[in-house]
Amino acid sequence: MKNSRINQTGFSLAELAIVLFIVAVLVGTTLAISSVQRELAQYKEVDREMDKILEKVIGFAQINGRLPCPSPAASAGVSSGGGDSACSKVSGFVPWDTLGIQGSLTGESLLADPWGNPYRYYVSSTDANGDGNADFTFAGQMQEIGLGDKWDNKTDPDNPVVGTDGIRDLDGQFVICDAAATTFDICDGGANEVFGNAPTTKGPYQGAVAVLVSVGKNGAVLPDFAANPDEYENYGSTPEGQYYVKNSLITLGSRRTTFVKRTTGFADDFDDIVKWIAPSTLFTNMIEAGQLP
Repeated sequence: MKNSRINQTGFSLAELAIVLFIVAVLVGTTLAISSVQRELAQYKEVDREMDKILEKVIGFAQINGRLPCPSPAASAGVSSGGGDSACSKVSGFVPWDTLGIQGSLTGESLLADPWGNPYRYYVSSTDANGDGNADFTFAGQMQEIGLGDKWDNKTDPDNPVVGTDGIRDLDGQFVICDAAATTFDICDGGANEVFGNAPTTKGPYQGAVAVLVSVGKNGAVLPDFAANPDEYENYGSTPEGQYYVKNSLITLGSRRTTFVKRTTGFADDFDDIVKWIAPSTLFTNMIEAGQLP
């Protein structure tokens, strides 16, 4: 009887190392792809959420004849005045309780984006007829002013004259640029207009009536102006609770009213999402609701 030998083969250390390396690369690639997919899903989510918020804002205007005021940090989602009184703030956060919006909240009960940062909400404080009441948030102002161009002579609001600028009076305040501006109200210093313009020294005409901002994934801390002026433009530097907003007393020609929306994708860590309500969009919906003639 012959003795038989059973040949046993296995991985050498070098072969095992190669296998482990391949596995590590595959795992790393899978995790990287998963991270990118998760981030893309978050941006799709924030896009949907912001559209729904602006729909709620417009719906509020259709019912009440005016836009809602922003929510201060400590108000738990309740708007800061409006109606028969002025907004105590025109810079702040989404008045989610006033609008009946459900969603994720921060520790200060502010409506949050998918990264846990509060949505910033701004509303125009323009006063076309010079009566001291904001056009878009004070009850009855939009109906009184109308969609024409008659309030050029603000020194005597009781005797309006036909305007010479050829631009309607009932218009927004906010200008959207593709980079940070260097002066008030206009896109300058290399910045181009994405929406709105300021053709005269009176202030921005054809601007947005309300703006909604998500400061994106990297927006947990105040950005450095020198390092990223575009994000700083959207973030603001006025404390509001534990966060920051643009100055809460925005007036024409005295406070910065520009926002930055990149039109060529994200770069230089800029990841803000900016959406707004154009006057034409607001007016069309209010006309359909019978709030404007």
